[in-house]
Amino acid sequence: MSFPCIVKNTMAEMKNLSASEVTDLQNGVYKGVCLLGYYEKRDTPNPIVYHLSATLDADDAGSIVETGGIKLEHNFAHDLDIRYFGVKGNGMYDDSQSVISYFKYVNANNLFWVIPGKCKVVVKQSFEIKTSGRCDGKFILINENTEVAIKITRKFNEEIVDISSWIPGKMKRGSVDVGFSNIGAVNLFFQSEEILTDRDNSLETAYKKSEFIRSLDGRLTTPLVCSYLQEANSPPLNVKKFVPEEHITIDNLTIEIAESLNKEAYLFVYRDNVTLNSPQILNKLNNFGAVALEVNACADVIINSPFIHGFRKDGSGYGIANYYSIGLVINDGNVIECRHGYTGRNSVDVTINRGVWEDGIDDHWTDRFIANHTIVKTGLGAAAFQFAGNDITLNSPVVNGSATIFFGIRLDTPSLGGIVKINTPVFNSENPNDQSGKRDIYMFSYTTPGGNVGDKMLDKYKVTPKLPESLHIINPIINTDAGKVYGFFLGVLNREYVNIKHLRITDTILNAKSTTSYAAVQIIKDDIKQLIYDTNIEISGRLTTNALDTTCVYLNSIDHKVNSRRANIYLTDCFGYGRIVFSGANLGELIMDGGSINSFNTDYASASFSTSNIQFKNVEWKGGVIDMLSHALFQNCVFTGDYTFPSADSVSFVNNVKHANVSGLPTNIVNDLKAPFV
Repeated sequence: MSFPCIVKNTMAEMKNLSASEVTDLQNGVYKGVCLLGYYEKRDTPNPIVYHLSATLDADDAGSIVETGGIKLEHNFAHDLDIRYFGVKGNGMYDDSQSVISYFKYVNANNLFWVIPGKCKVVVKQSFEIKTSGRCDGKFILINENTEVAIKITRKFNEEIVDISSWIPGKMKRGSVDVGFSNIGAVNLFFQSEEILTDRDNSLETAYKKSEFIRSLDGRLTTPLVCSYLQEANSPPLNVKKFVPEEHITIDNLTIEIAESLNKEAYLFVYRDNVTLNSPQILNKLNNFGAVALEVNACADVIINSPFIHGFRKDGSGYGIANYYSIGLVINDGNVIECRHGYTGRNSVDVTINRGVWEDGIDDHWTDRFIANHTIVKTGLGAAAFQFAGNDITLNSPVVNGSATIFFGIRLDTPSLGGIVKINTPVFNSENPNDQSGKRDIYMFSYTTPGGNVGDKMLDKYKVTPKLPESLHIINPIINTDAGKVYGFFLGVLNREYVNIKHLRITDTILNAKSTTSYAAVQIIKDDIKQLIYDTNIEISGRLTTNALDTTCVYLNSIDHKVNSRRANIYLTDCFGYGRIVFSGANLGELIMDGGSINSFNTDYASASFSTSNIQFKNVEWKGGVIDMLSHALFQNCVFTGDYTFPSADSVSFVNNVKHANVSGLPTNIVNDLKAPFV
């Protein structure tokens, strides 16, 4: 025997059951109420049946409805359409309460949620998403009195870890054993009050040592990137643990910004193991929004094909901001009309694959950052990539626009360590408003290229600034109208800093004006402020250019008191450069084996080369000026051009050229040769 249902066209009708209908439901005359629509008949995908329920949960205007002193309930299944909870989605009606009730229900029941196509959901209050879903429509966020955002959050809260028994000295950079005891997988969030790096020499804005890291059975599965003190009066350290959440996927989440702008972000990801496919965040008001999407304190987030537009607020203005995460991957982003397309802080293992990023990629501190085949669009005078942190790799990056700097070490947090690789970069920097060609551009420098000499910004800096241990710029292509171009440019800091150890540049193509001046490396060496390392400079391969004034290395020396922290220059099969400039004050070795060159000049004329090892082997000398030939070795070299010396006195230094086997010397040198060459 089947029992009929009471049929109602709308939710309003169902909420207004008559006393007799309620009694019939209670007496089992009817098995439930069949609802044909929400606001009107057939405005939901299908009719649904509500059954009499003894639930203690409150009326949520979707799954539970209270009417006539009773409660009716419908247990929804996966692919739950948001219209069943009363969302009109017409782009005008405030759907906030319906949205909040809907996501509370799908979150609690782990249901797949659905926003149907053409549905424009107006929301004026923040809400949380904890399950997978698909958005074929869009959310319109309206900030009337308070910020409104969508938050992708965890189901489980964090737990505080008792670290009182952890063994002092174990929490060092590179460690995978910190004394943690745990069964199974958990993610740990280290939060310390210890200073990681200053910010504009202000302790109030300094970055603290913090990181999010994975662990399994008490051991870290990726090594620590910070070292933490555990001494009596050390700054406090707190550690939280999070049980990794199951993976969720959210497709096509589209957010449109309307009315007042948030001061923070519009989409937050606070959860591990999230994949966002084709999210869109569009600032329709103006282009002064703060942050579109923020990833914060989580692991293993993948963002595929994000489209973000219109976030240019001064001081923030980020398309994607990534804080305290590990394992973020962004594929094929189109992030435009932003002050910076991407920014990060205290993050680990970040990978950006392809995409267009406007106006630059700006990271305040990341360890192990990789960008593959990215296109960065920049405005006039910008730095396309700005970094602090350790171990950065850029593979085939392209920079378009009018940037001054391709890759800049942030001078407000001037700390970049480890190995930095820039492989096959293309730097297109044109300034249509400057026909004079007076502007300078830099492949790699501080974001303030000249450093800090007059500006005392770093006088009170508490953490020692540093340059990378190793920097590789491989096969760069530079297209520019600038008057001066530098591959690597080291300015002066007004305090001690850790020096660069190894610098390498290979084959370079420079398309510029014939009047452009190019230096592959301009480096300032001093005995006072540069710490730890000498610098080994390697240049190999061919410079292809139409510029006439070219220098492979310009070694500038200051503070010649200790004769330490020298530069060692190694040029291998190095063709196309006009000259090399160096100083005996801070030159250790200069060995050129193969290649061609015109001139070498001394930067500091009174400095002796008696403690320098200078060798030219298998080099073609193509004519120019040679300064001070003392303590140099020429072997199997060919002189094919005319040479002059700056003064008659310098000719006498030919006596100290040893073991030379040369041919084709110009007559002005041959006629003045003295023993042992006669």
